[in-house]
Amino acid sequence: MNRYLFTAILTIATCGGCENNAIESKTSLQATEEASAPPISVEGNSHSATDRTSSDNVGTNLTDQRQQYVSFPAAGVKLVRPKGFDDAENFHGFQQPNTKSSVMAVMIPGPYSETSRGFTAEQLKTHGMKLRSKEDVRVDGNTAVLLSVTQNAYGTEFEKWILAVGNEKETRMVTATFPKSEEKKLSNQLKAVVLSTTIDDTPPPDPTTDVGFVIAAPTKLKLTKGISKMLMYTKDGTIPLKSAEDPFFIAGSSISQGPIDDRRQFATQRLLNTANTRIIAVISNSEITIDGLDGYEIVADGNLTKSGNTVKVYQVLLYDDGTYILMQGRVAAHLADEYMSEFKTMARSLTRKPK
Repeated sequence: MNRYLFTAILTIATCGGCENNAIESKTSLQATEEASAPPISVEGNSHSATDRTSSDNVGTNLTDQRQQYVSFPAAGVKLVRPKGFDDAENFHGFQQPNTKSSVMAVMIPGPYSETSRGFTAEQLKTHGMKLRSKEDVRVDGNTAVLLSVTQNAYGTEFEKWILAVGNEKETRMVTATFPKSEEKKLSNQLKAVVLSTTIDDTPPPDPTTDVGFVIAAPTKLKLTKGISKMLMYTKDGTIPLKSAEDPFFIAGSSISQGPIDDRRQFATQRLLNTANTRIIAVISNSEITIDGLDGYEIVADGNLTKSGNTVKVYQVLLYDDGTYILMQGRVAAHLADEYMSEFKTMARSLTRKPK
Protein backbone atom coordinates (compact mmCIF):
# COMPACT_ATOMS: atom_id res chain seq x y z
CA MET A 1 0.00 0.00 0.00
CA ASN A 2 1.07 3.61 -0.34
CA ARG A 3 3.08 4.40 2.78
CA TYR A 4 1.74 7.94 2.88
CA LEU A 5 -1.82 6.71 3.29
CA PHE A 6 -1.11 4.38 6.16
CA THR A 7 1.22 6.83 7.89
CA ALA A 8 -1.26 9.69 7.60
CA ILE A 9 -4.11 7.62 9.00
CA LEU A 10 -2.13 6.34 11.98
CA THR A 11 -0.66 9.78 12.53
CA ILE A 12 -4.11 11.17 13.11
CA ALA A 13 -5.37 8.16 15.05
CA THR A 14 -2.38 8.28 17.36
CA CYS A 15 -3.06 11.64 19.00
CA GLY A 16 -6.20 13.00 17.39
CA GLY A 17 -7.50 15.27 20.11
CA CYS A 18 -6.25 12.98 22.90
CA GLU A 19 -4.24 15.58 24.74
CA ASN A 20 -2.76 19.03 24.67
CA ASN A 21 -0.20 18.29 21.98
CA ALA A 22 -2.44 16.73 19.32
CA ILE A 23 -1.13 19.14 16.69
CA GLU A 24 2.27 17.45 16.99
CA SER A 25 0.79 14.57 15.07
CA LYS A 26 -1.67 16.40 12.88
CA THR A 27 0.81 18.85 11.45
CA SER A 28 3.76 16.50 11.39
CA LEU A 29 5.81 16.22 8.22
CA GLN A 30 4.86 12.57 8.55
CA ALA A 31 1.44 13.50 7.21
CA THR A 32 2.85 14.01 3.72
CA GLU A 33 5.24 11.07 3.46
CA GLU A 34 4.61 9.30 0.18
CA ALA A 35 7.05 6.40 -0.19
CA SER A 36 5.54 3.07 -1.22
CA ALA A 37 5.31 -0.09 0.85
CA PRO A 38 3.67 -3.45 0.07
CA PRO A 39 0.16 -4.23 1.35
CA ILE A 40 0.08 -5.47 4.93
CA SER A 41 -2.16 -8.41 5.83
CA VAL A 42 -4.86 -7.98 8.46
CA GLU A 43 -3.90 -9.04 11.97
CA GLY A 44 -5.35 -8.73 15.43
CA ASN A 45 -8.77 -9.70 16.74
CA SER A 46 -11.21 -9.89 13.85
CA HIS A 47 -14.93 -10.56 13.88
CA SER A 48 -17.52 -11.14 11.22
CA ALA A 49 -19.23 -8.17 9.66
CA THR A 50 -22.04 -6.63 11.68
CA ASP A 51 -24.30 -3.66 11.22
CA ARG A 52 -23.90 -0.59 13.41
CA THR A 53 -27.44 -1.05 14.75
CA SER A 54 -26.33 -4.22 16.52
CA SER A 55 -23.77 -2.43 18.69
CA ASP A 56 -24.44 -1.98 22.37
CA ASN A 57 -26.24 1.19 23.41
CA VAL A 58 -25.99 2.87 20.03
CA GLY A 59 -28.36 5.62 21.10
CA THR A 60 -27.14 5.93 24.69
CA ASN A 61 -26.35 9.42 25.97
CA LEU A 62 -26.38 11.10 22.59
CA THR A 63 -27.69 14.63 22.29
CA ASP A 64 -31.33 13.51 22.24
CA GLN A 65 -33.56 10.79 20.84
CA ARG A 66 -33.77 12.57 17.50
CA GLN A 67 -30.04 11.99 17.06
CA GLN A 68 -29.32 15.40 15.61
CA TYR A 69 -26.44 15.20 13.15
CA VAL A 70 -23.67 17.73 12.73
CA SER A 71 -22.15 17.97 9.27
CA PHE A 72 -18.39 18.14 8.65
CA PRO A 73 -18.11 18.60 4.86
CA ALA A 74 -14.32 18.85 4.93
CA ALA A 75 -14.19 15.39 6.50
CA GLY A 76 -17.04 14.05 4.37
CA VAL A 77 -19.16 12.84 7.30
CA LYS A 78 -22.07 13.69 9.57
CA LEU A 79 -21.93 12.70 13.24
CA VAL A 80 -24.33 12.70 16.17
CA ARG A 81 -23.11 15.11 18.83
CA PRO A 82 -22.28 13.31 22.11
CA LYS A 83 -23.95 14.71 25.20
CA GLY A 84 -21.80 17.26 26.99
CA PHE A 85 -19.39 17.82 24.08
CA ASP A 86 -18.76 21.13 22.29
CA ASP A 87 -17.64 21.81 18.74
CA ALA A 88 -13.87 21.46 18.49
CA GLU A 89 -12.01 24.62 17.57
CA ASN A 90 -8.91 23.22 15.88
CA PHE A 91 -10.16 19.99 14.30
CA HIS A 92 -13.37 18.67 12.76
CA GLY A 93 -15.41 17.08 15.52
CA PHE A 94 -16.25 17.49 19.20
CA GLN A 95 -14.32 17.89 22.40
CA GLN A 96 -14.83 17.80 26.16
CA PRO A 97 -11.79 19.56 27.63
CA ASN A 98 -12.51 18.72 31.27
CA THR A 99 -12.19 14.99 30.53
CA LYS A 100 -9.59 15.35 27.74
CA SER A 101 -12.00 13.50 25.43
CA SER A 102 -12.76 14.10 21.78
CA VAL A 103 -14.27 12.84 18.56
CA MET A 104 -12.29 13.82 15.46
CA ALA A 105 -13.21 13.26 11.81
CA VAL A 106 -10.81 13.48 8.87
CA MET A 107 -10.77 12.68 5.19
CA ILE A 108 -7.56 11.26 3.73
CA PRO A 109 -6.93 10.82 0.00
CA GLY A 110 -6.49 7.17 -0.83
CA PRO A 111 -8.62 4.06 -1.36
CA TYR A 112 -10.25 2.40 1.63
CA SER A 113 -9.32 -1.01 0.26
CA GLU A 114 -5.65 -0.17 0.81
CA THR A 115 -5.75 1.90 3.97
CA SER A 116 -7.96 -0.56 5.85
CA ARG A 117 -5.36 -3.28 5.35
CA GLY A 118 -2.85 -1.29 7.36
CA PHE A 119 -4.65 -1.53 10.69
CA THR A 120 -2.64 -4.39 12.20
CA ALA A 121 -1.50 -5.00 15.75
CA GLU A 122 2.11 -4.74 14.61
CA GLN A 123 1.72 -1.45 12.79
CA LEU A 124 -0.43 0.12 15.50
CA LYS A 125 2.25 -0.79 18.02
CA THR A 126 4.81 1.27 16.11
CA HIS A 127 2.60 4.29 16.80
CA GLY A 128 2.24 3.54 20.50
CA MET A 129 -1.18 1.89 20.28
CA LYS A 130 -2.28 -1.55 21.43
CA LEU A 131 -5.03 -3.26 19.45
CA ARG A 132 -7.81 -4.60 21.68
CA SER A 133 -10.30 -5.62 19.00
CA LYS A 134 -10.97 -5.27 15.30
CA GLU A 135 -14.40 -5.71 13.73
CA ASP A 136 -15.88 -5.40 10.25
CA VAL A 137 -19.06 -3.30 10.40
CA ARG A 138 -21.39 -1.47 8.06
CA VAL A 139 -22.12 2.22 8.43
CA ASP A 140 -24.56 4.08 6.23
CA GLY A 141 -24.64 1.07 3.91
CA ASN A 142 -20.86 0.98 3.51
CA THR A 143 -18.28 -1.57 4.56
CA ALA A 144 -16.13 -0.22 7.39
CA VAL A 145 -13.72 -1.36 10.07
CA LEU A 146 -14.03 -0.55 13.79
CA LEU A 147 -11.01 -0.75 16.08
CA SER A 148 -10.68 -0.54 19.83
CA VAL A 149 -7.19 0.50 20.91
CA THR A 150 -5.36 1.82 23.94
CA GLN A 151 -2.51 4.30 24.09
CA ASN A 152 -0.40 5.91 26.79
CA ALA A 153 0.16 9.58 26.05
CA TYR A 154 1.44 12.42 28.21
CA GLY A 155 1.20 10.35 31.39
CA THR A 156 -2.39 9.22 30.81
CA GLU A 157 -3.79 5.95 29.48
CA PHE A 158 -6.31 6.62 26.72
CA GLU A 159 -8.81 4.40 24.97
CA LYS A 160 -9.94 4.94 21.40
CA TRP A 161 -12.68 3.85 19.05
CA ILE A 162 -11.44 4.22 15.47
CA LEU A 163 -13.73 3.83 12.46
CA ALA A 164 -12.49 3.86 8.85
CA VAL A 165 -14.86 3.88 5.89
CA GLY A 166 -14.45 4.96 2.29
CA ASN A 167 -14.25 4.13 -1.38
CA GLU A 168 -11.56 3.79 -4.04
CA LYS A 169 -10.78 7.51 -3.96
CA GLU A 170 -10.72 8.48 -0.30
CA THR A 171 -10.91 7.21 3.26
CA ARG A 172 -12.96 8.82 6.01
CA MET A 173 -11.84 8.20 9.57
CA VAL A 174 -13.56 9.00 12.87
CA THR A 175 -11.58 8.65 16.10
CA ALA A 176 -13.11 8.90 19.59
CA THR A 177 -10.56 9.32 22.38
CA PHE A 178 -11.10 9.29 26.14
CA PRO A 179 -9.07 8.54 29.29
CA LYS A 180 -9.38 5.01 30.63
CA SER A 181 -10.59 6.55 33.88
CA GLU A 182 -13.70 7.72 31.97
CA GLU A 183 -14.33 4.34 30.31
CA LYS A 184 -17.51 3.47 32.22
CA LYS A 185 -18.99 6.88 31.51
CA LEU A 186 -17.89 7.47 27.92
CA SER A 187 -16.96 4.25 26.12
CA ASN A 188 -20.44 3.12 25.01
CA GLN A 189 -21.50 6.69 24.32
CA LEU A 190 -18.55 7.47 22.07
CA LYS A 191 -18.69 4.10 20.36
CA ALA A 192 -22.27 4.97 19.46
CA VAL A 193 -21.16 8.34 18.09
CA VAL A 194 -18.49 6.71 15.94
CA LEU A 195 -21.01 4.20 14.61
CA SER A 196 -23.44 7.04 13.88
CA THR A 197 -21.16 8.08 11.00
CA THR A 198 -23.09 9.02 7.88
CA ILE A 199 -21.44 9.88 4.58
CA ASP A 200 -21.72 13.56 3.66
CA ASP A 201 -21.09 14.27 -0.02
CA THR A 202 -21.48 18.03 0.36
CA PRO A 203 -18.66 19.72 -1.59
CA PRO A 204 -15.90 20.51 0.92
CA PRO A 205 -15.07 24.14 1.66
CA ASP A 206 -11.88 25.81 0.56
CA PRO A 207 -9.06 24.50 2.82
CA THR A 208 -8.42 28.02 4.14
CA THR A 209 -11.95 28.37 5.53
CA ASP A 210 -11.41 26.32 8.69
CA VAL A 211 -7.99 27.68 9.62
CA GLY A 212 -7.63 30.56 12.06
CA PHE A 213 -4.96 32.38 10.10
CA VAL A 214 -4.01 33.43 6.59
CA ILE A 215 -0.75 32.78 4.74
CA ALA A 216 0.22 34.68 1.61
CA ALA A 217 -0.07 32.60 -1.56
CA PRO A 218 3.36 31.21 -2.46
CA THR A 219 4.85 31.46 -5.93
CA LYS A 220 6.40 27.99 -6.17
CA LEU A 221 3.95 25.88 -4.15
CA LYS A 222 0.22 25.21 -4.48
CA LEU A 223 -2.43 24.78 -1.80
CA THR A 224 -3.68 21.21 -1.49
CA LYS A 225 -6.78 19.65 -0.04
CA GLY A 226 -5.49 19.49 3.52
CA ILE A 227 -6.11 17.04 6.34
CA SER A 228 -8.10 18.36 9.28
CA LYS A 229 -7.90 22.10 10.05
CA MET A 230 -4.51 22.89 8.60
CA LEU A 231 -2.90 24.26 5.48
CA MET A 232 -0.74 22.10 3.25
CA TYR A 233 1.21 23.19 0.18
CA THR A 234 3.00 20.98 -2.35
CA LYS A 235 4.75 21.51 -5.67
CA ASP A 236 1.77 20.49 -7.81
CA GLY A 237 -1.04 20.99 -5.28
CA THR A 238 -1.67 17.28 -4.76
CA ILE A 239 -0.80 14.57 -2.28
CA PRO A 240 0.82 12.12 -1.93
CA LEU A 241 4.11 13.59 -3.06
CA LYS A 242 5.72 12.11 -6.14
CA SER A 243 9.09 12.07 -4.38
CA ALA A 244 10.03 12.28 -0.70
CA GLU A 245 12.47 15.02 -1.68
CA ASP A 246 9.78 17.25 -3.21
CA PRO A 247 9.09 20.50 -1.33
CA PHE A 248 6.10 20.89 0.91
CA PHE A 249 4.94 23.24 3.64
CA ILE A 250 2.36 22.62 6.35
CA ALA A 251 0.79 24.81 9.06
CA GLY A 252 -1.71 24.28 11.84
CA SER A 253 -2.72 25.21 15.38
CA SER A 254 -2.46 23.13 18.54
CA ILE A 255 -5.42 22.44 20.79
CA SER A 256 -3.57 23.81 23.82
CA GLN A 257 0.07 23.74 24.73
CA GLY A 258 -0.02 23.29 28.48
CA PRO A 259 2.76 24.70 30.69
CA ILE A 260 6.13 25.11 28.96
CA ASP A 261 9.13 26.02 31.10
CA ASP A 262 11.62 26.54 28.29
CA ARG A 263 10.01 27.68 25.04
CA ARG A 264 13.19 27.50 22.97
CA GLN A 265 13.81 23.94 24.13
CA PHE A 266 10.20 23.00 23.38
CA ALA A 267 10.50 24.34 19.82
CA THR A 268 13.77 22.47 19.35
CA GLN A 269 12.28 19.23 20.64
CA ARG A 270 9.37 19.62 18.25
CA LEU A 271 11.86 19.89 15.40
CA LEU A 272 13.68 16.75 16.58
CA ASN A 273 10.34 14.90 16.56
CA THR A 274 9.84 15.61 12.84
CA ALA A 275 8.55 12.32 11.47
CA ASN A 276 10.41 10.33 8.81
CA THR A 277 13.33 12.74 9.15
CA ARG A 278 16.43 12.47 11.34
CA ILE A 279 17.73 15.91 12.26
CA ILE A 280 21.51 15.89 12.03
CA ALA A 281 22.37 19.58 12.62
CA VAL A 282 20.54 22.72 13.73
CA ILE A 283 21.87 25.53 11.56
CA SER A 284 20.03 28.38 13.31
CA ASN A 285 17.52 28.86 16.11
CA SER A 286 16.36 32.47 16.37
CA GLU A 287 13.66 34.36 18.22
CA ILE A 288 10.99 35.69 15.89
CA THR A 289 7.79 37.72 16.16
CA ILE A 290 5.04 37.32 13.55
CA ASP A 291 1.67 39.08 13.76
CA GLY A 292 2.42 39.96 17.38
CA LEU A 293 3.20 36.35 18.35
CA ASP A 294 6.60 35.44 19.74
CA GLY A 295 8.31 32.19 18.90
CA TYR A 296 11.32 30.54 17.29
CA GLU A 297 12.46 30.12 13.70
CA ILE A 298 14.71 27.10 13.15
CA VAL A 299 16.64 25.89 10.12
CA ALA A 300 18.18 22.42 10.18
CA ASP A 301 19.78 19.72 8.07
CA GLY A 302 18.37 16.22 8.15
CA ASN A 303 18.26 12.83 6.49
CA LEU A 304 15.18 10.99 5.28
CA THR A 305 14.91 7.95 7.51
CA LYS A 306 14.11 5.60 4.63
CA SER A 307 16.53 6.68 1.89
CA GLY A 308 19.13 8.58 3.90
CA ASN A 309 18.98 11.45 1.41
CA THR A 310 19.78 14.87 2.80
CA VAL A 311 16.99 17.42 3.29
CA LYS A 312 16.67 20.92 4.65
CA VAL A 313 13.98 21.51 7.30
CA TYR A 314 12.43 24.85 8.19
CA GLN A 315 10.25 25.39 11.25
CA VAL A 316 8.48 28.28 12.95
CA LEU A 317 6.66 27.75 16.24
CA LEU A 318 4.63 30.70 17.55
CA TYR A 319 3.06 30.86 21.02
CA ASP A 320 -0.50 32.18 21.17
CA ASP A 321 -2.22 32.46 24.58
CA GLY A 322 -2.37 28.82 25.62
CA THR A 323 -1.92 27.35 22.14
CA TYR A 324 0.75 27.49 19.47
CA ILE A 325 0.96 27.65 15.70
CA LEU A 326 3.39 25.27 14.03
CA MET A 327 4.71 25.73 10.49
CA GLN A 328 7.14 23.34 8.85
CA GLY A 329 8.69 22.99 5.44
CA ARG A 330 10.98 20.31 4.02
CA VAL A 331 12.83 19.97 0.75
CA ALA A 332 15.79 18.10 -0.74
CA ALA A 333 19.09 19.76 0.15
CA HIS A 334 19.97 20.43 -3.48
CA LEU A 335 16.71 22.41 -3.85
CA ALA A 336 17.11 24.38 -0.62
CA ASP A 337 18.32 27.59 -2.28
CA GLU A 338 15.16 27.64 -4.37
CA TYR A 339 12.59 26.83 -1.69
CA MET A 340 13.88 27.94 1.73
CA SER A 341 13.19 31.58 0.90
CA GLU A 342 9.67 30.54 -0.10
CA PHE A 343 9.16 28.82 3.26
CA LYS A 344 10.36 31.91 5.14
CA THR A 345 8.16 34.28 3.14
CA MET A 346 5.11 32.09 3.75
CA ALA A 347 5.72 31.76 7.49
CA ARG A 348 6.43 35.44 8.02
CA SER A 349 3.26 36.42 6.15
CA LEU A 350 1.00 34.71 8.69
CA THR A 351 -1.89 36.87 9.87
CA ARG A 352 -4.50 35.69 12.33
CA LYS A 353 -8.16 35.99 11.44
CA PRO A 354 -10.38 38.04 13.77
CA LYS A 355 -12.11 35.86 16.35
